[in-house]
This record gives sequence, structure tokens and C-alpha cells, in this order.
Amino acid sequence: MARVNGAENGLSRGALRSHLDVDDDDPTVGQKFSTETLRRGDAGRGPIPSSLHGAPETAEESREVLARLKRMAGFESQDFDPGENDVEREFQIHRSDQDYALAEFYRWAIAFLIGVAMGCLGFAVDWGIETLNNFKYNNTFDVVNSEGGFWKPYLTYISISIMYALVAGGLVSFVEPLAAGSGIAEVKTYLNGVHIRGLLAVKTLVAKLIGVVFSIAAGLIAGKEGPFVHGGGIVGGGIGAMGSQTLTQLLRGKWKVQAPRRWGGFFRNDADHRDFTAIGTAAGVATAFASPIGGLLFTIEEGASFYSTSIFWRGFLSTGIGVLTLHFLVECSQHPHNIMSAHFGRYRDFGLYTDSLAFYGSRMFYYVWDLPIFFTMGAIGGLMGALWVHVNVKITAFRHHRINFRSPWKRLLEVAVLVFVTASIWFLVAFWSPCAALPDAGDLVWLEAKDDQDAVVTEEFYAGGGQVARRGLEHFPQLWCPAGSYSVYGQLFFTPLSQALRLIIHLGEPLPPDALDRFYTDTRALLLFFTLPYALMMWTNGVGASTGMFVPALAVGATGGKLMGQLVRAIVRGLGSKLRVSLASYSVVGAAAFMGGATRMTLTTTVMVMETTGALQLIVPLMLTVFVAKVVGDKFGMGMDDTHMAIRGAPVLDEPALSAEQKMIADKLAVSELMSMAVVALPPIVRVRQLVETLRCCAHQAFPVTPEVRRAYDSAEPFDLHGVILRSTLLRLLQHRIGFFSLDPGGDVPPARSHIPTTQRERLRLLERMEQRPLKLRPKEDGERVIRGLTPAEEGMLMDLRPFMQRNPFVVQADASLSRAYRLFRTMGLRHLFVAPPQPKVMGVITRKDIAEANAKLALGRKANLGLTTPSERLVRRGSLPFIPYGAYDPTVGYSSSRLAPVAEGGSGDLELGGAGTPRALAGVTREQPSPSLGAAGPGGERDPRRRGGGARRNGEHESDGSASAAGDGESAPLLDTDLRSV
Repeated sequence: MARVNGAENGLSRGALRSHLDVDDDDPTVGQKFSTETLRRGDAGRGPIPSSLHGAPETAEESREVLARLKRMAGFESQDFDPGENDVEREFQIHRSDQDYALAEFYRWAIAFLIGVAMGCLGFAVDWGIETLNNFKYNNTFDVVNSEGGFWKPYLTYISISIMYALVAGGLVSFVEPLAAGSGIAEVKTYLNGVHIRGLLAVKTLVAKLIGVVFSIAAGLIAGKEGPFVHGGGIVGGGIGAMGSQTLTQLLRGKWKVQAPRRWGGFFRNDADHRDFTAIGTAAGVATAFASPIGGLLFTIEEGASFYSTSIFWRGFLSTGIGVLTLHFLVECSQHPHNIMSAHFGRYRDFGLYTDSLAFYGSRMFYYVWDLPIFFTMGAIGGLMGALWVHVNVKITAFRHHRINFRSPWKRLLEVAVLVFVTASIWFLVAFWSPCAALPDAGDLVWLEAKDDQDAVVTEEFYAGGGQVARRGLEHFPQLWCPAGSYSVYGQLFFTPLSQALRLIIHLGEPLPPDALDRFYTDTRALLLFFTLPYALMMWTNGVGASTGMFVPALAVGATGGKLMGQLVRAIVRGLGSKLRVSLASYSVVGAAAFMGGATRMTLTTTVMVMETTGALQLIVPLMLTVFVAKVVGDKFGMGMDDTHMAIRGAPVLDEPALSAEQKMIADKLAVSELMSMAVVALPPIVRVRQLVETLRCCAHQAFPVTPEVRRAYDSAEPFDLHGVILRSTLLRLLQHRIGFFSLDPGGDVPPARSHIPTTQRERLRLLERMEQRPLKLRPKEDGERVIRGLTPAEEGMLMDLRPFMQRNPFVVQADASLSRAYRLFRTMGLRHLFVAPPQPKVMGVITRKDIAEANAKLALGRKANLGLTTPSERLVRRGSLPFIPYGAYDPTVGYSSSRLAPVAEGGSGDLELGGAGTPRALAGVTREQPSPSLGAAGPGGERDPRRRGGGARRNGEHESDGSASAAGDGESAPLLDTDLRSV
């Protein structure tokens, strides 16, 4: 049926491959995939049928979709389905309860270590930013105070800024291009199941965090929060795997940076690595904002595509420990001699004063009539966020054609030019600033208030890049103004961005209630600070330096909110009312509105803004405002990070419930209409030379294992599926000569169990040699090296794939809807999915109650009482997947253990290859293209195996009863047939 459907549509080898093979120069290519022809035809004057809703409506739209599909060719997917081959299965069965308890302990210990590591890195980055800012601003202040004028201070300020920019840009251009930008889009892509080479390498971490220090100190409109998401993911993945390939390479292989199992080396599969990476991103955001709850919510809402309660609990620990570590190190640096008496918890990331002076409870409030104004601000924030994304996409397209990553000098030059423009504008605004008289001495006491001599220094250390310590007033810089006055514009422009944000929100909070309505932030300065950073952040996002956009978004939004608050206050005063308006509340709500409109995050934005500003009283208006911003922004497209994910073209699978259009399209298609039917397969027993040729002739990352190799490729008929084996596993087997054996003429194939060690220690050693983490074997880069290491004699040997293949791959029926396959891919984290005939054979059913822990526990105990188990170190199971009827250990059935077939010590190997227990597959559906794991041409010989009794039937004809081999192995003799012998 699939063959006929495919032939009718000209897609006999798989729809996706045909789509990718179209000629881009063909002017009619767009019309081949659109409904435009139907609309123009005589029979299509009316609306198109509902069964075609979701198809491209125009040729232009078809070309855009096709281009997006072709960009997926550069990505490889990951398989988050844990492997369950015979060796792994045997090892898991014989694991002790102490081993499981130790693994659980290390899950929590690693989460703890991730938090500590990110707290230390957060402190180091903040210290670096503070040190570089002190150097730049102090030198500029000294020149202003001693020389005055414009040129000498300007040249000092610009030269230091460009020097920092060259370091920040050079790390990206010449060390690691993946260190550019925030890295949030890339980390989200990885956590969704798409591999990006080098994304989580130590080199990327070093370039990212050092780069963001110099980017912020250079004066770019950027923050460190986005890069900390990326950095946290690298730290989480590295500590979770308890090893590092980069460090091993730096040591030239003399010492492997890889912890043994007893020291935490439990978690080496892709699923565990993904979860620890997600925990690392939470700790990264938490330490960047000093916001533990916000960091955890970021990972849940925005980062982790595969959320679980386990991630939540361990992330909860990691974020709390990370922020505590950061606070402890800050207090140690500021109060080294009285750390035990220091007051913790007094500082906010974006707080200007300590909590004891800010009086957040009485300074931040709102009236019921404020809510419509807040909603309006949310709508404006959504519009501004959508405009920012739109303009940045245009700039990104220009960069792609003119300043791409293959031109490192151009990228570096762009960073230097951007810093030159930004620093020049900021310096000129401060130089041309009007001067204003200082506030009254009584007010200055509160405006410059601090609990102790080091309070302001400590407060400004959080968020990195706070105002440098000056001689004189902290928040009212004199600069070029006469004595007794301060620079109005310099107050915001001649200071780091994070400090300006804190001044906008909190300046004046300690004032007495009767003095709170006095303005100490000039409206003209606010207008300049609203428009200039907003314009420049469109250019800055995506530049070749490590940058984050959270702080700029908050700063622009807070400035707009304060302008709105001042307008509302003026209207209230104009109406003759003395009602007090909280400008701080408007600033906080404005910050959340623009951040929500730019990122489309809801709960994360709300909690993060609340934690960093102390605005607990504004939780309800913050939630509603951010929701309005998201709704309005979504009308014009996706948020910034999701947009850049789409631009890169990665095969990201969103939650089905989030996109009604995706579900509509998937509901109208069947799996058989998109599956690839030319499947490159391998036999269970393969000549090494044949395996090498198959690996060289195609780039697939997984191969089904079946004796019917030729049928799998040449025919659309179903074939017996014994399992699937990954390319990376095959290369490990070749690298370590695992599974190799020789066969004398006329000899019998040894049972699969002969390749499985008989003790738990040896099984563990074998599994460690096959692990892909932390010392990864990259198929594209390392595959040929491994193959060339084989001798001619080894290439003539045979390899047994049976103990090392995944025995139970996921299968979907051919007539299932594409929605069902999509849910399987998205929920299980699959890379490929096999397609079976519409009417597969069934041997039983299992329900939710059957797999409940209580039932499984009783079944295991009953099985032990019936003597169906033996000491853990003895390999006595008949093959790797024994079938023991439920009646054998059901206490309600009169079924004796003596009625079971005996299981001998030297018993058989694999059971029923090609029999009733072996599923039959039509083809495979894959995630990444155009080189799907199972969908292109390749060589291979096959011969139908003899069947055991009860085997599958084909075309209404009975299969022969072919008995097992004389050795009682149960393997079919044609696993080593004449075609394979001739290879």
C-alpha cells in the first residue's frame, strides 16, 4: 500500500528525499507544492478542500518552506531513548540495590556540584567585569579631572573600549564561533534533541565567559545573563558526564579526564547528559540574576523540552546552592574578617539599596485604575518586542551574506565598529549633558544612603558591572559640570548599563514619604536612554561577541515605564489630585512588559523581575502585563530566541499542543506517506569488510538489523526487524575489536551470549569501552581513522551484532496518522521510528496496572520463589530476552515451575530470530534529513532465514518449521549465508 501511494505521487523512495532533490532553479518548483494551481483552475474557483488546509498557498511560501527544510541537512539529531542491548540488559539485571542507591546519590551530588561551580563562575565573571570597568572609568575620570576638555578623555575612553572589544570579538572570530551571542537558541535546540558540534565544549565555555566580561566592559548594549545560560549548560553537561574530551585532548591522551563509576561516572547516555545540561542552564540563569526561582523557571518554561520532576527537584537544589555560593564569595571578598557576622540576603541583583533601606513594601504599589495603563504598557511592550525581532532578522540576513562566520576579520571589524559607535554616542551624550544643581543636603543623605561603608560596593557587585567607586557622590557624577552640580545625562550614560537600570528603578526609594514625588531623573535623559539603547540593541544582538539581551531589554522597558509613570503623575496632578503615583512600580512593570514582548516568556519574566527588583507587591500586575505583551507579540511572530532557532533551520519539534497549525497538518497525513522505503540494513552476523563498505557508502547514523538485507533496500515488502544499531556503536566495536570472531568452513555460528562477559565487573568494563561520553567518537571525524586501523586479516573476520543492537526499537503502524508519530518523536526523544504493516501480530497485552511498581514487585518475588533466578554473577538466562509466561509465577494459577522448559547453563543464544517475536517493518521514519538514518541506497546481501515453529507467515503461505541448530543455539543458519561468505 505504501508502495502504491508513493508511486502515485512520485515519492517511492520517501517524500522528504524527493523534496530535497528538487531543482532550485526550476521556476515551477514552488507551484509543485502549493495550492495555487487549484485556486486558479476551473474546478478550484471556490475554497480549497479542508483536507488540504495547511498546505502552502502560494509558490513563494512553498519556496520558503523548502529552503527551511534544506537547512536541516546540516544538523544531526540525538537519540534520547536509552539503549537496551543484550550487554546492557544483562548488566542491569545483575545490578545490586547498593549500585542503584549510589547512582541516586550521585544524581544529587552532581546537582550540588553544578550549583557550586556556577556560583564560583558567577563570582569570577562579576569580579572580572568590575575590574575592567574600574580600569576604564577611573582612567577616564582622572583625565576629565586633570585635563578637562573633550579629546583626551574621549580618546582614553574609546581606546580602552575598543581594546576590550578586540578581545571579545577575537575570542569568537578566532577561538570559538559558537561563543557568539547569548547561546540560548543553541542550547534550546540541543535540549530539544538536535546535536550541535562544539556547543558544550570546554573551549566554548572559556571563550563565552571571558568574552562576555570584555563585551560588557567594552560598553556593548549587552548583559551576561544569556551567556550564563550557555555556560551553565556546558558546566552541567560536563560535570554530569564526569569527564571532558577537550581536556583529554589538551593532555594529548596521556591522561583521560574521565571519572570511574565509583566516583560518579554513571551518567554517560544522551538522556542523562540532556538532563544535567538543563540543570546547568537553570543554575546559570540563577547565578547571573541572583534569582534561584527565576533560574529554575527559565529551564522549565523555556529550556527543557523534556521536563521531569527529577529535573525540577535537582534543579531546585542546584539553583539554591549556586546563589548561596555566589553570595558567600561576595561577602568573603567584601568582609573577609567578619564573614560569620555578615548579613546575607540584603541585596537584589537590580537593587540600588539594601532591603533595609529600600522600603519596597511602601514604595511599590498600584491602584485599580493603574491596571488598564499597565495592560497598555504590555501591548506596547509586545509591539516593541516584535519590531525588535523583525529588524534584527533583517540585520541577521545581511550578516549572513556579508559578515558570516567564515570571515573572521570581518566579524571582528564589525564588533570594533559597533563598540566605537556605541561608546562614541554614550560619551558625546554625557559630554553635551546639561548640568543640574545637586539635591538638597537633606535629600542627599537618603539618595546616597548605605548601611555601612561597603554596602554600596557589595550591592553593585551583583549583576557585574555596577558603578565604580568614586571620590564624592555615587549616583550624581560631576564630570564636566561645575561644583555643586551634576551631569544630568551622565548619570545614566556615563555608567555601566546594569547600574543605569538600577538608578532608573530605585533612585530615591529611601526618601521620606513626603519627598518621594520629587524627580531626580530628567525626562530628556529618559527619552534618550529609551531610544538609543533600543536602536543599538537591534544591531548588537547577533554580533560576533558574547552578548546577552536580558539586561538591555529590562533597561529599555524600565525607562519606558518610568516615562509612562511620569506622564500619569502629571495627569493626576493636572486633575488637582494629590494621589501619590509609584514611579518605581511603573518602571518595574515596564521592564517586564518589554522583556515579555521580546522573549515571550511569561512566568519566568514575572518571577525574575520580582526577585531582582524586590517587587513582590506587583506580582499580579506583572503577570497580567506580561501575558498581554506575549499575546500581542505572538500576533506578529515568535520571540527572539525561537526566531533564531527557525532561521538556523534545525529540526526542532515543539510540543504538539503549542501549534494548532502543526497538528492540523499532521492530522491530514499518514506515516506511510512520508516514510523512506529504501532502507540500508545490516545482517545480524556481518563480515567486517562488508560493514566497512556500508559505513563508507552512506552517512546514516543508524542501521536496522535483519537477515533480509536486500529485501529491506530493494523491496517495499515488510522485512523482519531484529533490532537497530547506531553508527557510533559500530565504530566503537570496530575500534576495540569487540564481537569479532572467525568461522571455520562448515562451522557453526557461536551463540550471541558468547560475546557477553560472565561477571558483572567484566560487563561493566565492556560497557565503558562502548560508551559515547565523555570521550566521544565522532563518526564523521573519527570514523575513517578507526576503519583505517583495521588490518586485512581483521577485515576478513565476522562481527556479531546481536549482543550490541537495540532489541526493542519503537515501531508505528503504516496507517497511523503523522500526529501519532510526531507525539512519539517528541515525547520519547527519538531519532528514528520504524514503520510496520497495518496488522502486526500480537502475543499479549499489558496495562497501566500491570506495570505498576506494586505488581512488578510481587511478580519479581514470585519469580524468585519459583527458582527462576540464580546468583547474580552467573549468566544463565536463555539469550537476552527470555519469555516466561505469566502463569509460571501467578500464585492464583496451578502452574508449576516444573512445567517450564529447562534453561541450561550452556543454553541457547538469541530466541526466535525472524519468528513470532520479531516485528516486521516496512520502512523507517527519521527526524533529521536529507540523510535520514534509514533512507538511502547502500549495499548488502541477504537470504531468508529458516524459521522456528510459530514463525510469521507471508502471503498466506506457511513458513517451514526449521528447527534450531544442533548446539541448541536457536539462531538460524542463514545468518551466515552464501552471499555473506562471498564478501
